Parts: sequence; structure tokens; C-alpha cells
Amino acid sequence: MKKTHLLILALVTAVLFVVLFYKKSLGINLLLFQAVMIPVMLYVNRPVKFNLLTSSILFATGLSAIFAVVVNTSWGIVVNFLLLFCLGYVLAFPKGKSFFHAACGTFLRCFLAQISMFTSHPEEKTNSNSGSPLKRKLYKFFFFFFIPVCILLFFFLLYLTSSSIFFKSVQPVLNKIADLFSNVKFSLFFCFILGLIVVNPLLMRTKKLPIYEHDLSSSNHLKRIRKKHFFSFRATALKTQNITGVVLLFMLNALILCFNYIDITNIWIGFEWNGTFLKEFVHEGTWILLFSVFISAIIALYFFNNNLNFYSKNKLLKRLTVLWIVQNLIMTISVVIRNLYYINHFGLAYKRIAVLFFLILVAIGLVTIIIKVLKIKSSYFLWRVNGFSLLVVLTVSALFNWDVMIAKYNFAHYNRSLIEYRFMYKLSDAALPYTTKTLEQLADINAVQIKTMPFDISQSYLWSYQEYYERINKKRDDFLSDYTSRKFLEWNLPDYLAFKRLEAQFYELSQRREDAK
Repeated sequence: MKKTHLLILALVTAVLFVVLFYKKSLGINLLLFQAVMIPVMLYVNRPVKFNLLTSSILFATGLSAIFAVVVNTSWGIVVNFLLLFCLGYVLAFPKGKSFFHAACGTFLRCFLAQISMFTSHPEEKTNSNSGSPLKRKLYKFFFFFFIPVCILLFFFLLYLTSSSIFFKSVQPVLNKIADLFSNVKFSLFFCFILGLIVVNPLLMRTKKLPIYEHDLSSSNHLKRIRKKHFFSFRATALKTQNITGVVLLFMLNALILCFNYIDITNIWIGFEWNGTFLKEFVHEGTWILLFSVFISAIIALYFFNNNLNFYSKNKLLKRLTVLWIVQNLIMTISVVIRNLYYINHFGLAYKRIAVLFFLILVAIGLVTIIIKVLKIKSSYFLWRVNGFSLLVVLTVSALFNWDVMIAKYNFAHYNRSLIEYRFMYKLSDAALPYTTKTLEQLADINAVQIKTMPFDISQSYLWSYQEYYERINKKRDDFLSDYTSRKFLEWNLPDYLAFKRLEAQFYELSQRREDAK
């Protein structure tokens, strides 16, 4: 497709972006946008054949787009957009095999695609006008001003949402800017520019990146490289390396065996909660595991990324390496148990769920290292298999409404785990039917919490149940008022169900009050 046609298509889809998303929350409009964009992307790139990676990302993108309406969580929407941009990359470069390479290429393509609007098509021959002063000026403006400003805005918004002190400091300036543009359709123009930024990586063609070439030239299997050595000491290099690895792995196995023995006797079997907060208890285990897995990968890559794989006397080294990885898997189980203790006594939360997904990836990574050692696989094999595992885990994690699950679980287990009302208040509107309680219910829960928790639950950083009752009821009323004014494009299933359930709860409560009279 010619460059001018791509530009026209990008402008048209940017207008569609404005129509669907301008001053609207995300819902069915997200699904409609991708229902249009994915066929357009297929038409622009016209792939002859889908490989496993492209098919998987296409399926994951479509599934996450549907669940963005069915589940509609912030995490699910983020994952969906990440997959959509990755789909744009693998359709443009359809022979790629590794999701990690595709993810890195996608990140670079998000910037390069913006520049490609002002440059010649990579597959077209440059003509006499390709180096015109206007194009050079536009290129410089985009490269030296627009991209830095976008990065600056990204970090500004990141700091704005992560620090209330920073937000309060810049709020007067933001208010003045808002007043300045209050009578101007600046937001409409900004939405159009945002639409262009989104659709450009999906449609615009860019030059092939070195990371793509590396993906194509890499193999899952190692090959023996025979070298001629002119000095006698070279002949013993593999033997020396093998002995070094055996000594090192023997000592590491002995050390981690002691560590795992202590964990098994004190955490698997003999753990007793003494009332302390378990945050550090989980975090220290997670960081130790992460560091241990990182070192394990380095050791495996160092000793088994060259001709030592083909050394006839390396069996003991392989066995010690596998034993070391298995002991890391035992350490992974220890961290799972730590996290489950944390959940049991302090309820579900986003990070505690994320730790479980992280541990799944760690376990898969350790197993792939064992396969690499035993089956003489390359480092690229690790990147490819673990990248695909990451794709699957990201997709699966976007298919559940974690806010609703957290609300249901935490209030169902208030007799054994602490309910942090401040955190429960921050859950999405979809969880309101499960986080909204009567004052009597909250009083009963509080009485049980006082008896169950071995520490004072009336500490200053913990909300009282009375404060929570006032705040959650205001949040519920605001949601009910806002929902009635929403448009069709903003519809999503969780908010619809929440609205209906809250209405039913309100009617049931009214009936009880009438009966009591």
C-alpha cells in the first residue's frame, strides 16, 4: 500500500478513535475499535501465512478485547493494548518467532512509526522530493521535540498518579491551564492526536529492526564449534572449565540445601503466626528467590552455552546443575507458601495475586533451564519459550475481575484475615455490590476482627468501619448517579451487573425497613 494511502487511512482511523473514545469511559467502544482495526491491519499487511507467534497474539488480542467488555478491569485493558501493539509488529514482520523479541520491537516501533509519517516508505525508492526542506523540518520537529515531550508527559502523569504531594503542588498550575482552555475544544484536538499516536504503530510501515534480524537468525539448538588450537594448554580448557563447574555447583548445592532445610522446617511445617505483619516475610523470600533464579540462569548460560555441552565427561556437572535448579524450584514452593500465609491472615490484594503469577513464570523458567542443560538448547530457546509463557500468563491474568474476587474473598474470610477498609474502598465500581455493607454488618465484622487479630486494629493508618461506611456509601451513590448518564459505547458487563445488584440491594433494604415498621 502506498504511503499516501496509509496516511489517509491513519487519519480516518484517528477520527474513528475520536468518535468512539472522546469524553467516554472504556467499554464496548474498545471492542468496536479493535473490531475495525484488526481487519484493517490484516488488509494493510496482507500476511501470506500465520506462524505460531502471530496466531497466538492475534487470538490473545481478540480474546482480551472481548474480556475488556466482559471483565473491564484496568489491568485487562492495559494488557489488551499491549497485545494490540504487539499484533501490529508481528503483522508487519510476520516471520518472528520470539515474543520477547516482538515485545522489544513493539516498544521501538511505537516511536519509529510516528517518525515514519514524515519519512519515505522503507520499501519505496526515494525520489527527488524525499529530502525536501519541509520534510527535514518536520522530521526534526518530531524527533527532537514531539517524542521528548511525549516521554516527559508520560513520566509527569506517572509521578502525578503516584504521589499525592506532587499532585497538590502542581494542582494550581493544572487548574490555570484547564481554565485557559475551558472554552476551546483543545481536548478534542488532543484526542485526535492521541488517536494518531495509537494507530500509527498499527498501520505505518517501518524499517526492519536488528532485533527482528536476530530473531530470524537464531536457533533453539546449540551447534558445536570446532576450533584449531596452536598451544597445548588449550586442549585442557574444557576439562578445567568442567572441574570448575563441578566444584562450584557442589558448594552451591550444599548451601541451598541448608537454606531449603531451614525453610521447610520453619515455614512448610513449623510456621506459627505471632501477629506481626507478613509483608517483609513474603518480600524477603521473593527477592531471594529472584536473585537465586537470576544467578542460576547465569551459571547455566555460562557453562552450557559453548562446547562444554559436547564434552564427554560433563555428566556430573549436568547432574549438579539440574539438582541446583530443582532446589531453586523447592525455594519457589517456599515463597508460594509464604504468600499463602500472607493471604490467609491479611486477605487478597493485587500484589499478592501478582506474586503467584510471577512464581508460575519462575517455575516455567527453571524447568526450561533444565531442558536447556539436558537437551543442549540455546539461550534463544529460553527467550522464546519463556516469552511465550509470558504471553499466556498476561492473557490469562486479563480474563478475571480481580476486584470482585478480592471483595468476595476478603469479606467472606473476615473471621480469620484483616480487612483493610482503605484498600477495599479503592476497588473498582464493579466490586461495589460486595464492598457495600450496612452499618450493622460492619459493626459485627469489626467485633469479630477485634477478637481475631492479635494486634490493635484501631491504628491511625487503618480506617474505622464508620469512616468506611460513610465513604463507600458516597462512592456507591456517585456510581449510581454516573451510570444513568452513560452512553451505549461506554457499556460494560461488570458495571451493568453492579448497577443491577445495587438496585436490588437498595430495594431489598427498603422492603426490610418497611417490614420493620
